[in-house]
Amino acid sequence: MTTSTEGRTALAAAALALLGGLLYAAGFVLDVVTLVRFPADAARAGLHAAVDAVLASVLLSGGVLLPRQHPAGRLGCVAGSTAALLATLTSLVLAATGLAVVDLGGPGDLAAGGVAALALVLPPSVATLALAASRPAARWVGVSTA
Repeated sequence: MTTSTEGRTALAAAALALLGGLLYAAGFVLDVVTLVRFPADAARAGLHAAVDAVLASVLLSGGVLLPRQHPAGRLGCVAGSTAALLATLTSLVLAATGLAVVDLGGPGDLAAGGVAALALVLPPSVATLALAASRPAARWVGVSTA
């Protein structure tokens, strides 16, 4: 059992990264199903599947490597959570400018879709980023924080 501040911080970041990675892996599977069922929507679903695949692979590898005190695990957690934030904010901006459609089946689609995306992605991504980028997590993997 890890009792050090460094270990607890790193393990919390790894757990959040693993949960986020699993969420994006599930999104990837749903995107593949969308590609098969709705080939007319292949461009959007294909791009979304590619983003989900990258995010899942980076977050999952970071979440696995960080508890093993591998510096690449910390990097994966930081990069994956940052990329998740950027992808969500980019989608929100594209939807707000009309370049992408958020269709939840009723009035206020953009507001509901944007709030749902931010509520699901923002808190865990920010927490993962803060924990993985912290000095205790850096010390855990043996990176000098001077």
